[in-house]
Amino acid sequence: MMDEALVYECALDATPEKVWRALTIPEYLERWLAPDAASGEALDLTMLAAEENKSLSYHWREAGQGAIGDVEDSVVTFELKPMADGRTWFRLTHEPVVMPVAANSNLAGPLMLAA
Repeated sequence: MMDEALVYECALDATPEKVWRALTIPEYLERWLAPDAASGEALDLTMLAAEENKSLSYHWREAGQGAIGDVEDSVVTFELKPMADGRTWFRLTHEPVVMPVAANSNLAGPLMLAA
């Protein structure tokens, strides 16, 4: 389980408009983002906010190996900035959604003892 934000930045050899299409058109998203069906993992995306050609946030719900309780929730934000040479500065931030742990949860250990 990831408990800190993961940030990735790079320059892409495409305009912000082209990168935007790759991030918003479902057929393109499936090509590069969908997990391998054979792995048994599933990914559910819900758009939270969007500013065309600039920023986009998805609620990311992933099920499968490595997820706590078989499901893990996070927010993925894509930020796009045009560069002078026509390329796009791309920033991806993947942040876990912090969920409070119930006192009777077996995941909490010490909290369970304190209850």
